[in-house]
Amino acid sequence: MKKKLDSRVIFIAIFVVLSLYFLVIKAELYESKTTLMVRDLSSSSTASSLGLSLLGVGSSSQLQDSMVVQESLISLDMFLLLDKEFNLAEHYKSDKLDFIERLASDATMEKILEFYLKRLHVNYDETSGLLHLAYAHTDPKIAQKILEFMVSSVEHELNEFNRRKAKKQLAFIEIEYDKNKKNMVKSSDILEEYQNKHLLLDPTNKASSSSAIIANLEATLTQKRIEYKTKNSYLNSDNYEIAQLKTEISEIANSLADAKKGLTGNSEGRLNKILFEYEKLKLQVEFDIEVYKNTLLQLETTKIDVLKEAKTLSVVSKPNLPDGYTYPNKPKVLVTLLIVMTLMYGIYSMLSAIIRDHKE
Repeated sequence: MKKKLDSRVIFIAIFVVLSLYFLVIKAELYESKTTLMVRDLSSSSTASSLGLSLLGVGSSSQLQDSMVVQESLISLDMFLLLDKEFNLAEHYKSDKLDFIERLASDATMEKILEFYLKRLHVNYDETSGLLHLAYAHTDPKIAQKILEFMVSSVEHELNEFNRRKAKKQLAFIEIEYDKNKKNMVKSSDILEEYQNKHLLLDPTNKASSSSAIIANLEATLTQKRIEYKTKNSYLNSDNYEIAQLKTEISEIANSLADAKKGLTGNSEGRLNKILFEYEKLKLQVEFDIEVYKNTLLQLETTKIDVLKEAKTLSVVSKPNLPDGYTYPNKPKVLVTLLIVMTLMYGIYSMLSAIIRDHKE
C-alpha cells in the first residue's frame, strides 16, 4: 500500500513539476502572421495565370517564384539579415527564454539556424497560390516587425533573382546579336558584289524583259512564215518580196536563237543561272535580316527586363500584432499532461500487479 502511495506521489509530483514549467516557467511566444502572393507584372504571364487560376491551379512561373521566396526565407542569408537587424542569435541565448529552451552561449551557427527555423513557419498553398508566413517571438511587436522586414527583403531578393537570370539571357542574346549582325552585313555585301559583277540591279526585270522579247520574236517569226507561205504559192521563187521575206525570217530566227541562248543554255553568263544565283543570295539576305530583327527585338526586351521590377509580393493580409501569446497552448498542454500521466500511471500499476502476481 505504501509503495502504491509512493508511486502516486511520484507521478503527481512529475505532473505538478511539468505543469509548473509549462504554466509559469516556459517562455510565452507571440506569433505574427501574414499571407503573400507572388505576382508577375508582365502581361503575358498575367494572361496565362488567369487561365490557370480559373482551373484552380497556380501558374508554373508563380509556383517557381513562390518556391524561390520560400527558400529565401529559410536560408542562412535571410537569418543573417534578421540577426543584424534584430540580434536574434543573442535573443536565442538570453534569459528571455527559459533555461530549458534557450541555446547555449557557444551554440554553433547550425544550431542557431535550426532554432530560427523552429520559430518560422512557411506554407505554400498550390491551389490558391498563397504563401502563408508566421514567426514567433517573445515580444509581439518584434514578431510583427520581423515579418515586415522579411516581406521587404524577400521582394528585393526575388527581383534580384529575376534580374540575374535576365542578365545571363542578355549576355547570350548580345553574342547572338553581334553574330547575326555580321551575317546580315556579310550576305548583303555578297549580294551587292554579285550585282556589280553582272551589272544588274535586279535580274528578275531583265529576265521578264528577255521573255517578252522572245515572245515577240516568236510571234513575228510565225507571222512572217505564214506570209512567206502565202506569197510563195502565187509568186515566183526569185521574186523580190519572196527573197525579202526569206531574209527577214532568217534574221528573226537568228535573233530568237541568240535571245534564247542568253536566257537559257550552257553558257556561264546565261540569265537563268544568274537569276537563280541572285534569288538564292537575295533569300539569304532576307533571312539574315529577319533573324537580325528578331534578335534586336529580344535584345531590347531583355534590356527592359533587367531594369524593371517584374515581380512583386502582394500582401493579402498584413503582419498582425498578436494580442495574446500563441505558444504554449496552456489548456491543451495541461489536458495532454493529465492524459499522458494517467496512462503512464495505469501502465505502471498494471505492470506492478503482474510482477507481484508472478512473484506470489
